[in-house]
Amino acid sequence: MIKNIIFDWSGTLSDDLIPVYTATMRVFKKLGLKILTLEEFKEEFILPYMKFYHKFKKDVTKDEVDKLYLPEINSVGEPKLFPRAKDILEFLKNKGVKAALLSTHPEEKLNKEIRNYGLQQLFIDVNGSIYDKVEAILEIMKKNEFKSIETAYVGDMVHDIKAGKRAKTITVAVSWGYQSKEKLLAEGPDFFIEDLDKLKNII
Repeated sequence: MIKNIIFDWSGTLSDDLIPVYTATMRVFKKLGLKILTLEEFKEEFILPYMKFYHKFKKDVTKDEVDKLYLPEINSVGEPKLFPRAKDILEFLKNKGVKAALLSTHPEEKLNKEIRNYGLQQLFIDVNGSIYDKVEAILEIMKKNEFKSIETAYVGDMVHDIKAGKRAKTITVAVSWGYQSKEKLLAEGPDFFIEDLDKLKNII
């Protein structure tokens, strides 16, 4: 029985592909790199995000990228929640399922978006600016006394599924995020859903 769900944010609950793409391409411009189309970005983008940047500029550092990216992501406008995201979080809380959140999204920006969406009371733990998701999942589980067999991790990228598996959680891939169904299914998630409401069936 699933008693705890750890959610990824970008591409899973927050529909922020366009703001993230726009901010990233502004960073590319500042680094003197060729601008990618949206489809090229979706095809090339991977986590951890420095693996993505190093595809195009081998010598760029994480500090450089972070300093360039933060003002850009704060200036491109606010994303929206995916349909039914808040409803599902409220459903989980009413069912006694504990929800935690982790994201590579800058922590200050993440907390701002959660406040804007009115989600503060729906998560027992929020973690932004995450680079190593495996470590973060394990820390969340230890801190909140989650058992791996009772915990699901929900994400939209190959890295999410790999991280969830390495942390020995139940893995749930979603169809509406940054990466394709084919890439996600190739990682063998425990569940693949095309509608957030399907989480009700899983728990």
